[in-house]
Amino acid sequence: MTTTDAAPLKTLDPAHVSRVLRALLIEAGRDILVEDGPRRHLVSIPFDAAAAEDGLLPVFLVAAEAIWRDVTGRGFDLTLKRDLGALMSWRVEAIRAEGFSCVLLSVMEAIATVARPDGVMVLDLARVLDEATARAEAREAIA
Repeated sequence: MTTTDAAPLKTLDPAHVSRVLRALLIEAGRDILVEDGPRRHLVSIPFDAAAAEDGLLPVFLVAAEAIWRDVTGRGFDLTLKRDLGALMSWRVEAIRAEGFSCVLLSVMEAIATVARPDGVMVLDLARVLDEATARAEAREAIA
């Protein structure tokens, strides 16, 4: 399949994606870490909150979408809603993608990219997004 032969997008259940991600995080057993405050203390986020639709799932999905776009030339159709009560102020409303596996594999790649011996560094996902986007834009500029 070439990058122009896109499969039709399927609507995925964000709650199902959340449950599977939670199970994967628990199985991996690595702390999910964010830096808190000016002293940059590392705070561990519980797996339930990390995988929640109003937790860190939006952050994982945005980085994963950038990776998928970098690899295939196509992204996911994510619908995020501003939610000031959410952990990072965003909630996943909808996910449309070629399939569940492309979303989950991309999330797993994003997590692997920011994993360190002491845990998964959530704020480093911004770097994953930036680097994947830069690579995709560079290829578009050449084409």
